[in-house]
Amino acid sequence: MNLARSNPRGLPMSDKLQQGRTAARVGDTAEARRLFNEAAQEDPNNAAAWLELAGVVEDLAEKKTYLDRVVDLEPDNASAKATLALLEKKTADGGPIRQAQGRPPAAVDLAQDFGSTEEADPLYCYQHPKVETSLRCNRCNRPICAKCAQRTPVGFRCSECILAIEDRYYSQVQGDYLNPYDHPPAKPLFTYILMGAIGLVWLAQELAGGSEEGQVLVKFGANYGPLILQGQVWRLFTSMFLHIGAQHLIFNVIGLIAFGFEMERLYGRARFIAVYLLAGLFGSLASFALRGPMTYSAGASGAIFGVVGMQLAFFLFYRRRLGEFGRRQRNTALILIGVSLLMGCSGLMPADNYAHLGGFLAGVVLGYPLVPRYRIDYTNSRRRIQDRASLLRRWWMPALGLAALVSGVWLAISFWAAGGWWGMPLPGQPGGGTIAYGQTVEGRLVGEEGELWQFEGEAGQVVTITMRSDEIDAQVGLFDPDNEYLTEDDDSGDDNNARIDAYVLPVTGTYTIYAISSDGQPGAYYLTLKLDNSFNQTS
Repeated sequence: MNLARSNPRGLPMSDKLQQGRTAARVGDTAEARRLFNEAAQEDPNNAAAWLELAGVVEDLAEKKTYLDRVVDLEPDNASAKATLALLEKKTADGGPIRQAQGRPPAAVDLAQDFGSTEEADPLYCYQHPKVETSLRCNRCNRPICAKCAQRTPVGFRCSECILAIEDRYYSQVQGDYLNPYDHPPAKPLFTYILMGAIGLVWLAQELAGGSEEGQVLVKFGANYGPLILQGQVWRLFTSMFLHIGAQHLIFNVIGLIAFGFEMERLYGRARFIAVYLLAGLFGSLASFALRGPMTYSAGASGAIFGVVGMQLAFFLFYRRRLGEFGRRQRNTALILIGVSLLMGCSGLMPADNYAHLGGFLAGVVLGYPLVPRYRIDYTNSRRRIQDRASLLRRWWMPALGLAALVSGVWLAISFWAAGGWWGMPLPGQPGGGTIAYGQTVEGRLVGEEGELWQFEGEAGQVVTITMRSDEIDAQVGLFDPDNEYLTEDDDSGDDNNARIDAYVLPVTGTYTIYAISSDGQPGAYYLTLKLDNSFNQTS
């Protein structure tokens, strides 16, 4: 059984010795003596405690008693022997023993005590002449008060000595910019806020009916093309905070932990926020613009891949200075992008590759000009390191990014409103007939003109339309009740079959399916309409 000694303040002995030394350095002799005395009483065989105690007492006999105790415990203790020799000389000369407050263990300044028999004049801080002190800079020996003293691993020093040492270090720096890790990192507050925000929004989705329900996602602001075409551009932003299922949320939180904390530390909070939000918006825009106006997606992945792009930009900029470490970090970013795109394309993990790629490229393009560039500022004696790429200096980069984003949104909306990749108006003469959920109908194309099939749909319903044929290269399109183009597909099904998968109907009314041969050849086909209650497209 281990029994602890009595310790009224609950401090380990090593902590008492350290606190006692600190109190002695700043001139609080009474507190130092109390702490050293407690340490010595708790462990009478601790020579360090007795030596420290001898350094802060004033009485000659008491000081000698403590030093004799040290020599008894450690006969080879040079500090105790030297101080005892000094005491014997002082006693022989009849001179008083002066306590040197604020000194380390021996507390008797041997160099100054030899040849001196008078009390020293009080010391005053060289920067604050009215402040009395017993502390000196251990480099230049000038008196400094507790306010001016700067603690270093080798003791307290004045501010001028600290700057002189910095100048000597920075004079050896090679190249235009300092190593970025020489600058104190920022605290990652915004990353914590982001994780809390997306977690709360996901919880609200679950309480509203489920984070995987299409109607809930549309209600909360998912990236939904038909409503964006109607002017709800804000969905490009709100979709960044939505997630489809717990797994989707967990993966993105892990991404923020892996990359968000480090990039916010290195870039600083303002630049990190600017790049994160713009990269997320560009990711949402890429999904809407490249996958068609009916693309339904949500998630913070576009913004998180923008953070990965920031990392790549950072370590590309400092590729020479950071050497092998920087090379490994660059490779990590590139491998992550490659694996993510491969899994998205293979179908192993449902993902919006366009959003990922758009966010990543935006992160690289925006992040590179905003990489911190630390230089020495010789014109200011107080601020030694200056960032030449702060957001105040590079404000024009986020401004250009925002202008490019607005232009891209306008172009994407104009493009899809005009018919998109298809560029073909809905034919005026209907053919084909009607189709119901769960039904498969047979049709035959006799020329380049397609056939029209109509069905009744309700807002929020998720439908899947499949067009199969062994004779033609099937292509299928969908139009809303106002005959406005919604989406189309050519080869998403097997072989030459077409498939519009998990499409959420925006309004209630009569929808039109346009069945056509993409190569203009005649032939028979089968058209299937299903009501799908599941949806798994994530970003």
